[in-house]
Amino acid sequence: MNIDVYAWWVVVGIVLIIGEMLSLSFFLIFLALGSFVAALPAAMGFSVMVQLITCAVVAVVGILVLRKPIQRRLLTTITIQADIGKEIQVGHNIAPHQQTRIMYQGTSWQATNLDAEELKQGDRVRIVGIDGNTLLIRKSH
Repeated sequence: MNIDVYAWWVVVGIVLIIGEMLSLSFFLIFLALGSFVAALPAAMGFSVMVQLITCAVVAVVGILVLRKPIQRRLLTTITIQADIGKEIQVGHNIAPHQQTRIMYQGTSWQATNLDAEELKQGDRVRIVGIDGNTLLIRKSH
């Protein structure tokens, strides 16, 4: 009986991971994690109530504590990677190899001027890469 319940928790976890890959909600992954963790008390013969409480606690703690930071970090990286090559206009002068804040998509971003010459206010620049949360920019030609 315990093996069957253990396998059920693992199958539920796998199905939830597949659902997460399709939705990218960063919600189902914590339910999947809760399911995998609940398989441990199932394998050790604990009651279904203990298994359900274990699953719920792991899922709720994960959602409340980790969901937003993970979602913010992953989606920011994915969005920025998709924006490499896009052009923007700088709002102020930026010295060579200087790091400053610029406005991009309505948000303030850290950016580094990779050019050997100063970027002037109004210059068009291209996003050529990212370094952590910093946009790497060069003057468009």
